[in-house]
Amino acid sequence: MSIAQQPAADTLRERKKHQTRQAIHEAALDLVDQNGLDGTTIEQICQHADVSPRTFFNYYPSKAAAALGLPETAISEAVVEQFRAATGDLVPALCHLVGEPADARLDHRRMKQVIKHRPELVPAFSQWMATVREQFVQLAEERAPSHEVAVAAVTLVMAAFGLVMHDHSQKDAPAVERLQQAVDKIVAVRSAEMTPPPAS
Repeated sequence: MSIAQQPAADTLRERKKHQTRQAIHEAALDLVDQNGLDGTTIEQICQHADVSPRTFFNYYPSKAAAALGLPETAISEAVVEQFRAATGDLVPALCHLVGEPADARLDHRRMKQVIKHRPELVPAFSQWMATVREQFVQLAEERAPSHEVAVAAVTLVMAAFGLVMHDHSQKDAPAVERLQQAVDKIVAVRSAEMTPPPAS
């Protein structure tokens, strides 16, 4: 195989991996939505997705992760390298780190619907989010003046991310832009005045 042909082969391989991952996710989502987490087995998911259990575990660590479509790696190497090479302020750089791949990683609206219908999926999602947050903190520490600053900056951006997930008014805007606007909203609340107390 020539060097010129290699990218096409890599692209085909990645496309097939994406198709397999998506097939497992959709099978798990349908079965868990219908039968609940306890009422669904990995063998059933594999049968519906036409994959082996070994293939299943190559893509997802559990049936809950498969139902939610949680990626094994939340941050791609390309985005990590962009962050490490970024200049300027820390929080905007973190907004890019969190926001740029966000729309590609997860279907947040569908995920919220599934979790609402099947609350037994909440622990798996919470555990995954905790792992992702720790990854963000570790990366932020590489560029922040202190551990405390890194933790505070990531906490701010993750809070903004939660705000974005619940705000569909600008759903077509880039995730990075929406994140930065959400950060500004949260910071602005610091100086918000209370309304007068109700008259007795």
